[in-house]
Amino acid sequence: MIKLIIYDLDGTLIDSSKDISNSVNGALKELGFPELPESLIRSHVGNGVIPLMKQVLREVSASQDLLERAVDLYKSRYSDHLLDETKLYPEVKTVLEFFKRRKQVIITNKTAAFSHRILKGLGIDSYFFEVIGGDQSLPKKPAPDSVLTLMTSVGASCDETVLIGDSTIDIQTAKNAGIKTIIVTYGFDSQANIESSKPDFIVHRLGEVLNLDLMK
Repeated sequence: MIKLIIYDLDGTLIDSSKDISNSVNGALKELGFPELPESLIRSHVGNGVIPLMKQVLREVSASQDLLERAVDLYKSRYSDHLLDETKLYPEVKTVLEFFKRRKQVIITNKTAAFSHRILKGLGIDSYFFEVIGGDQSLPKKPAPDSVLTLMTSVGASCDETVLIGDSTIDIQTAKNAGIKTIIVTYGFDSQANIESSKPDFIVHRLGEVLNLDLMK
Protein backbone atom coordinates (compact mmCIF):
# COMPACT_ATOMS: atom_id res chain seq x y z
CA MET A 1 0.00 0.00 0.00
CA ILE A 2 1.09 3.56 -0.67
CA LYS A 3 2.17 5.17 2.61
CA LEU A 4 3.71 8.42 1.32
CA ILE A 5 1.93 10.65 -1.24
CA ILE A 6 4.02 13.48 -2.66
CA TYR A 7 2.24 16.26 -4.52
CA ASP A 8 3.51 18.96 -6.80
CA LEU A 9 1.76 22.31 -6.19
CA ASP A 10 1.36 24.61 -9.21
CA GLY A 11 -0.58 22.91 -11.98
CA THR A 12 -1.40 19.91 -9.79
CA LEU A 13 -3.26 21.12 -6.71
CA ILE A 14 -3.61 24.83 -7.49
CA ASP A 15 -4.37 26.82 -10.62
CA SER A 16 -2.00 29.74 -10.05
CA SER A 17 -1.40 30.60 -13.71
CA LYS A 18 -3.17 33.97 -13.70
CA ASP A 19 -1.45 35.34 -10.58
CA ILE A 20 1.96 34.16 -11.78
CA SER A 21 1.44 35.66 -15.24
CA ASN A 22 0.18 38.95 -13.85
CA SER A 23 3.23 39.19 -11.60
CA VAL A 24 5.59 38.40 -14.47
CA ASN A 25 3.95 41.00 -16.68
CA GLY A 26 3.99 43.53 -13.87
CA ALA A 27 7.75 43.07 -13.60
CA LEU A 28 8.17 43.37 -17.37
CA LYS A 29 6.10 46.55 -17.47
CA GLU A 30 8.21 48.14 -14.75
CA LEU A 31 11.35 47.22 -16.71
CA GLY A 32 9.90 48.79 -19.85
CA PHE A 33 9.12 45.61 -21.80
CA PRO A 34 5.88 44.38 -23.39
CA GLU A 35 3.64 41.87 -21.68
CA LEU A 36 3.68 38.18 -22.64
CA PRO A 37 0.70 35.85 -23.11
CA GLU A 38 -0.33 33.82 -20.09
CA SER A 39 0.06 30.57 -22.04
CA LEU A 40 3.69 31.39 -22.87
CA ILE A 41 4.55 32.30 -19.28
CA ARG A 42 2.85 29.16 -18.00
CA SER A 43 5.03 27.04 -20.26
CA HIS A 44 8.11 28.28 -18.40
CA VAL A 45 6.75 27.60 -14.89
CA GLY A 46 8.09 24.66 -12.90
CA ASN A 47 11.80 25.16 -12.28
CA GLY A 48 11.53 28.04 -9.82
CA VAL A 49 11.45 31.82 -10.06
CA ILE A 50 15.01 32.41 -11.32
CA PRO A 51 14.73 30.02 -14.30
CA LEU A 52 11.26 31.45 -14.98
CA MET A 53 12.50 35.02 -15.19
CA LYS A 54 15.53 33.96 -17.24
CA GLN A 55 13.18 32.54 -19.85
CA VAL A 56 10.91 35.58 -19.66
CA LEU A 57 13.82 37.94 -20.31
CA ARG A 58 14.84 35.83 -23.30
CA GLU A 59 11.29 36.03 -24.67
CA VAL A 60 11.45 39.85 -24.72
CA SER A 61 15.11 39.90 -25.89
CA ALA A 62 16.24 41.56 -22.67
CA SER A 63 19.70 41.36 -21.17
CA GLN A 64 20.26 38.75 -18.47
CA ASP A 65 21.96 41.56 -16.55
CA LEU A 66 18.41 42.51 -15.56
CA LEU A 67 17.73 39.11 -13.98
CA GLU A 68 18.22 40.07 -10.34
CA ARG A 69 16.03 43.15 -10.74
CA ALA A 70 13.39 41.15 -12.61
CA VAL A 71 13.29 38.47 -9.92
CA ASP A 72 12.94 41.07 -7.17
CA LEU A 73 10.11 42.83 -9.00
CA TYR A 74 8.32 39.54 -9.59
CA LYS A 75 8.64 38.44 -5.97
CA SER A 76 7.42 41.79 -4.68
CA ARG A 77 4.32 41.78 -6.87
CA TYR A 78 3.59 38.08 -6.38
CA SER A 79 3.84 38.42 -2.62
CA ASP A 80 1.02 40.96 -2.72
CA HIS A 81 -1.16 39.14 -5.26
CA LEU A 82 -0.58 35.39 -4.86
CA LEU A 83 -4.17 34.71 -3.83
CA ASP A 84 -5.99 37.16 -6.11
CA GLU A 85 -7.16 34.51 -8.57
CA THR A 86 -5.37 31.32 -7.52
CA LYS A 87 -7.77 28.50 -6.73
CA LEU A 88 -7.85 24.77 -6.09
CA TYR A 89 -8.43 22.49 -9.02
CA PRO A 90 -11.63 20.39 -8.85
CA GLU A 91 -11.60 17.39 -6.49
CA VAL A 92 -8.45 18.45 -4.64
CA LYS A 93 -10.12 18.62 -1.22
CA THR A 94 -11.93 15.34 -1.86
CA VAL A 95 -8.65 13.56 -2.62
CA LEU A 96 -6.75 15.13 0.28
CA GLU A 97 -9.54 14.20 2.68
CA PHE A 98 -9.69 10.63 1.36
CA PHE A 99 -5.95 10.14 1.99
CA LYS A 100 -5.77 12.11 5.25
CA ARG A 101 -4.67 9.04 7.22
CA ARG A 102 -1.64 8.59 5.00
CA LYS A 103 1.44 10.79 4.92
CA GLN A 104 0.87 13.65 2.44
CA VAL A 105 3.55 16.17 1.53
CA ILE A 106 4.29 18.82 -1.07
CA ILE A 107 7.55 19.15 -2.96
CA THR A 108 7.59 22.25 -5.13
CA ASN A 109 10.16 24.46 -6.81
CA LYS A 110 8.07 27.43 -5.64
CA THR A 111 9.37 29.51 -2.74
CA ALA A 112 8.42 27.81 0.53
CA ALA A 113 6.97 30.94 2.14
CA PHE A 114 4.71 31.60 -0.85
CA SER A 115 3.61 27.96 -0.84
CA HIS A 116 2.68 28.01 2.85
CA ARG A 117 0.67 31.22 2.44
CA ILE A 118 -1.27 29.82 -0.50
CA LEU A 119 -2.02 26.50 1.21
CA LYS A 120 -3.25 28.29 4.31
CA GLY A 121 -5.27 30.79 2.28
CA LEU A 122 -6.99 28.00 0.37
CA GLY A 123 -7.66 26.03 3.54
CA ILE A 124 -5.66 22.88 2.83
CA ASP A 125 -2.46 23.43 4.82
CA SER A 126 -3.48 21.00 7.57
CA TYR A 127 -3.38 18.01 5.20
CA PHE A 128 0.41 18.14 4.76
CA PHE A 129 2.98 17.12 7.33
CA GLU A 130 5.68 18.94 5.39
CA VAL A 131 6.11 21.40 2.51
CA ILE A 132 9.50 21.48 0.80
CA GLY A 133 10.10 24.56 -1.33
CA GLY A 134 12.64 25.26 -4.05
CA ASP A 135 14.50 27.81 -1.94
CA GLN A 136 15.33 25.41 0.86
CA SER A 137 18.56 23.51 1.48
CA LEU A 138 17.78 20.39 -0.57
CA PRO A 139 18.41 20.46 -4.35
CA LYS A 140 15.36 21.34 -6.43
CA LYS A 141 13.39 18.91 -8.57
CA PRO A 142 14.24 16.93 -10.65
CA ALA A 143 16.95 16.05 -8.14
CA PRO A 144 15.62 13.15 -6.00
CA ASP A 145 17.10 14.33 -2.71
CA SER A 146 13.88 15.75 -1.23
CA VAL A 147 11.93 12.61 -2.13
CA LEU A 148 14.55 10.30 -0.66
CA THR A 149 14.79 12.38 2.51
CA LEU A 150 11.04 12.18 3.03
CA MET A 151 10.97 8.44 2.37
CA THR A 152 13.62 7.94 5.02
CA SER A 153 11.84 10.16 7.54
CA VAL A 154 8.55 8.26 7.32
CA GLY A 155 10.01 4.81 6.70
CA ALA A 156 8.46 4.40 3.25
CA SER A 157 9.99 2.23 0.54
CA CYS A 158 9.95 2.99 -3.19
CA ASP A 159 6.93 0.71 -3.59
CA GLU A 160 5.13 2.63 -0.82
CA THR A 161 5.70 6.09 -2.31
CA VAL A 162 4.10 7.93 -5.23
CA LEU A 163 4.53 11.40 -6.75
CA ILE A 164 1.49 13.17 -8.19
CA GLY A 165 2.37 16.03 -10.53
CA ASP A 166 1.70 17.71 -13.86
CA SER A 167 5.02 17.98 -15.66
CA THR A 168 8.05 16.29 -17.14
CA ILE A 169 10.02 17.67 -14.18
CA ASP A 170 7.83 15.67 -11.82
CA ILE A 171 8.20 12.54 -13.94
CA GLN A 172 11.98 12.86 -13.98
CA THR A 173 12.07 13.52 -10.24
CA ALA A 174 10.14 10.32 -9.58
CA LYS A 175 12.29 8.28 -11.94
CA ASN A 176 15.44 9.63 -10.30
CA ALA A 177 14.08 8.53 -6.92
CA GLY A 178 12.86 5.15 -8.15
CA ILE A 179 9.18 5.75 -7.36
CA LYS A 180 5.97 5.71 -9.38
CA THR A 181 4.31 8.77 -10.91
CA ILE A 182 0.73 9.84 -11.48
CA ILE A 183 0.53 12.78 -13.87
CA VAL A 184 -2.51 15.02 -14.42
CA THR A 185 -3.23 16.46 -17.86
CA TYR A 186 -5.00 19.66 -16.76
CA GLY A 187 -1.84 21.39 -15.47
CA PHE A 188 0.86 23.58 -16.96
CA ASP A 189 2.72 21.06 -19.14
CA SER A 190 1.44 19.79 -22.48
CA GLN A 191 -0.02 16.32 -22.88
CA ALA A 192 2.52 15.61 -25.62
CA ASN A 193 5.41 16.35 -23.25
CA ILE A 194 3.81 14.25 -20.54
CA GLU A 195 3.23 11.25 -22.78
CA SER A 196 6.73 11.37 -24.26
CA SER A 197 8.21 11.24 -20.73
CA LYS A 198 6.31 8.02 -19.98
CA PRO A 199 4.84 8.40 -16.49
CA ASP A 200 3.40 5.33 -14.81
CA PHE A 201 -0.15 6.69 -14.83
CA ILE A 202 -1.94 9.57 -16.55
CA VAL A 203 -5.23 10.97 -15.23
CA HIS A 204 -7.45 13.75 -16.56
CA ARG A 205 -9.07 14.55 -13.20
CA LEU A 206 -7.38 14.36 -9.82
CA GLY A 207 -10.29 12.30 -8.49
CA GLU A 208 -9.31 9.50 -10.86
CA VAL A 209 -6.42 8.60 -8.54
CA LEU A 210 -8.97 7.18 -6.10
CA ASN A 211 -9.79 4.45 -8.60
CA LEU A 212 -6.21 3.39 -9.32
CA ASP A 213 -5.28 -0.02 -7.89
CA LEU A 214 -1.94 1.50 -6.89
CA MET A 215 -3.68 3.79 -4.37
CA LYS A 216 -5.98 1.21 -2.76
